[in-house]
Amino acid sequence: MIKAPHLKHAHACALALIGCTLSALGEKSAAEIPVFHVDPKAGEILDQYCISCHEDGTTKGDVRLDNLDKLPLAERLDLMNRALEQVYLKQMPPKKKSQPSDAEREKLGGWLWEELQSHNASKLENKLRLPAYGNYVDHDQLFSGKIKDAPYSPARRWLVSPQIFRNRVHELFYRDFSNPNIRQPRPIDFYGVSNPFVMPDASGVLYYDNDKLNGGILIAMLNNADWLSRKELEVACIKNGEIKADAPRHYADGWKPPFTRPAFEAIVLSKEPPTDEQITQAVRTQCSAAIHRAPTEAELAKYQKLTRDAITLAGNTEGLRQMLVAVLLQSEFLYRLEFGEGTADRFGRKMLSPREASYAISYALGDRSPDLTLVQAAESGRLNTREDYQREVLRLLDDKTYYVDEIDPSLRGRAPEFQLASHPRMIRFFREFFGYPKAVKVFKDGERSGLYYENSNPIHRGTPGIYVKEADMLVKHILEKDQRVFETLLGGEEYFVSPFPDADKKMESLERMYQRLKTTDWKNNPEQVVKDNLDFIKGLYPEHARTFIQKEHFKAAMIHVEKFAVKNLRPNPQWQYAFGTHLMREAKGYNIDAFEWDYTEAIKQPFKVQNRKGILTHPAWLIAHSLNAETDPVRRGRWVREKLLAGRVPDIPITVDAVIPADPHKTHRERLEIKTNAQDCIKCHQYMNPLGLPFESYDDFGRFRTQEPLEHPENIIKSINPGTRHVINFYKTLPVDLRGQLDSTGDPALDGPVKDAPDLISRLVKSPRVRQSIIRHAFRFYMGRNEMLSDSKTLIDADNAYVRSGGSFRAVIISLLTSDSFLYRK
Repeated sequence: MIKAPHLKHAHACALALIGCTLSALGEKSAAEIPVFHVDPKAGEILDQYCISCHEDGTTKGDVRLDNLDKLPLAERLDLMNRALEQVYLKQMPPKKKSQPSDAEREKLGGWLWEELQSHNASKLENKLRLPAYGNYVDHDQLFSGKIKDAPYSPARRWLVSPQIFRNRVHELFYRDFSNPNIRQPRPIDFYGVSNPFVMPDASGVLYYDNDKLNGGILIAMLNNADWLSRKELEVACIKNGEIKADAPRHYADGWKPPFTRPAFEAIVLSKEPPTDEQITQAVRTQCSAAIHRAPTEAELAKYQKLTRDAITLAGNTEGLRQMLVAVLLQSEFLYRLEFGEGTADRFGRKMLSPREASYAISYALGDRSPDLTLVQAAESGRLNTREDYQREVLRLLDDKTYYVDEIDPSLRGRAPEFQLASHPRMIRFFREFFGYPKAVKVFKDGERSGLYYENSNPIHRGTPGIYVKEADMLVKHILEKDQRVFETLLGGEEYFVSPFPDADKKMESLERMYQRLKTTDWKNNPEQVVKDNLDFIKGLYPEHARTFIQKEHFKAAMIHVEKFAVKNLRPNPQWQYAFGTHLMREAKGYNIDAFEWDYTEAIKQPFKVQNRKGILTHPAWLIAHSLNAETDPVRRGRWVREKLLAGRVPDIPITVDAVIPADPHKTHRERLEIKTNAQDCIKCHQYMNPLGLPFESYDDFGRFRTQEPLEHPENIIKSINPGTRHVINFYKTLPVDLRGQLDSTGDPALDGPVKDAPDLISRLVKSPRVRQSIIRHAFRFYMGRNEMLSDSKTLIDADNAYVRSGGSFRAVIISLLTSDSFLYRK
């Protein structure tokens, strides 16, 4: 990056730098340091497009490019890395300036990359592997059909996810294909096991292949292995009298292993040192249980010696346990291996080995290791072709039992059956993509909600956990239908609101109770009425008899039915939650009044809710993409830009003060525009604000509104419960301005001004770019990495599969898991 007149000095300048940089380069000699070289053509491109803004006297952005030859090596490499990123990501020159052609960018970027590579200093490759940089592969090129490269995935060692780790630990005790009588239940969380893997909570694909083992994971696994090995031997140790069956233990450590494997039990119960055959069988058993394969000859010899030496020192049980621990600490217990096998094809690619393929398929569809049928297919040579992959993927997608689990174990509570799914990982893709589970981590002041909203206990009424569960139910419902999945998720008008099992039965019981007892003195003497009619009330709904016979619930239920009877409406089937502090709290987030709700239609969920359109107007999504005390049109707009329009927005510079100024007389939009219309801000905010501001029709609790309260003490016009902990304030308001602007949809007819959120969403639903952007994220989810230009055919095929199938997400999965990007490693 030097002006053409300076090029002839580059070599001499680089040599002059050698003397002052040797200390930074360690043991390298002067002859080993690459000479700084500037390609003449690259220099001309720099002269034409860059130097006028980045030379002495015009160092815009504090970046100067005409003196690279005079900079210390470390500074030069840092500046060249920054320049390469700007060139590759097309962030420079600014849009208003003359732009280099693609060929010129490639030439300039190629020179920068070669220079950085000569010092092993290029940072762009690693950065482009990160989730936040997925969109920097040009979208139009990906779907143009012009890229003819053969798709593949890089060979990799891939750390397991938190969910896979949970299952691997569970499988240590329950997976045994040689004994079909051992039934593997749904996984549980063990008291003595710390899951060392933590996923980020951003919106977007979270599980990538670029994490590595670190010291924290190792420390956790040392403790885990100690606990697990003791549990593996517990039953045999009880039989041998080494521990008592009723020995005191931590109150939370109530789980008891179902058995000790016979090979281990034989050693524990033996009064003599084990034979070589017994040790060999124990090693093979532990390798099969922990890493799901037989040990290599080298591993077998190593573990045999370890076991024999440890038994000599510490006895049968403890010596055996040391071997169990050692196998549990093997990296393969925490890694997925995908290197490919056999001879490379003419593109340098190797197909996954059958064993690698069995795990790749199973972990793509669920969190459990391959089932017996998939294992047998791999072992018998029936997992070697694309047709083999398709057969097994279809079979496992049709299997409604093998992967069944809770969608989110942290949201256990009311109606747990709604939290079970046959393929929870399919639902997890949309959870990660939309990011609505983040709602439980956004703190809100309950008083601002009118006291219906609570932060504590994520599954209690009126908490974000309930909204997340209802969003999960909506996604699950749409996936079960599997038609126009993306369009329905974005533009559908039906929602699950306060669902409850057997709602029809409860509603019928309420009406029968009211008709039978409406002539009694239930208003003034409910306790006596309950006592006189106890058998009848208990018989209405035995599973909830305790709730029915409490006088306060009885009276509340009668009042509730009477209110609806007057209006000739059917009563709320969730009556036990519809009164007092439980007054259909989450329904308020949808602007539903429990006593004005016509349950004739609402009883059959999902149902239409006014002023809502798709998941982007669901309270869970709106809360997740909000601030603690106000909306966040910037975050909402950035989500639309990056997730639906495959756009790119740079991260906020650390030098920028991103706080919106307070002003008790202006709306949030007005204050935001004052802040972000500044020249330094608008170059990024122009991509976010117009897409996020239409969502100002929903407040930070997800409630629809046409007026924005100016929440400031001087704007209070009325207070309820003043002077108490439960004060509710009412403020002056101003109309919300919902205007926005849509671009980059891929269809000029859809671009242009938008009037509100439903208008914006209606257009996004019709955009081919939106559909393709979701396909790109599905690719990342099922491949565990960002797409490359060479993945073009894979993405186009998945997009075509979705369109041809009428919008089936299953068709997308099948296409991806039978693609070259999935089959081959390089």
